[in-house]
Amino acid sequence: MTRDEAYKILNEFIKNKNLVKHHLACEAVMRALYRRLNTEQNSADEEKWGLVGLLHDADYELTKDTPEKHAIVLEEKIGDKLPKDVMHAIQSHNGDRNGVMPQNLMDWSIYCCDELTGLIVAAALVHPDRKLSSIDVNFITNRFNENSFARGADREMIKKCGEKLGIPLPEFIDINLKAMQTISKDLDL
Repeated sequence: MTRDEAYKILNEFIKNKNLVKHHLACEAVMRALYRRLNTEQNSADEEKWGLVGLLHDADYELTKDTPEKHAIVLEEKIGDKLPKDVMHAIQSHNGDRNGVMPQNLMDWSIYCCDELTGLIVAAALVHPDRKLSSIDVNFITNRFNENSFARGADREMIKKCGEKLGIPLPEFIDINLKAMQTISKDLDL
């Protein structure tokens, strides 16, 4: 599946514009994480990582009332169009609910970055100019440490970046932020 085909599918399934932006943010971050984690760069593999980010929540609107089916329904809809490792990574980001657990760097990358992209957006939105370019790792870390801020962002999932990816939290936040800044116009931030 090409990126254009995936983007078309995403827009068929997801009507909420902010949720589409979330997918774009995760796509950018997954590509950045691929470049950080893989010493032998392969453009085909980077495309796979990008597809994981772009499609990871594509069935969200279909499964919002049945979270245990999230990412499982997506496989029923388009699983035959995606490589098995891409589908597994997509499903594993919701493994705590659907039972498909992360097993490799691609799986753990989407597991950890999914929640952080939302926290970074929330941090940008509380900044006076509401721009990603105006916030930094320190600003995000301070928000991360405020339990009442962006309560929906599961900090425990994010913190797995150190154990599962070998990336300390400050560096992980930096990678996520910089990746999102590269597409700030698409994110309207």
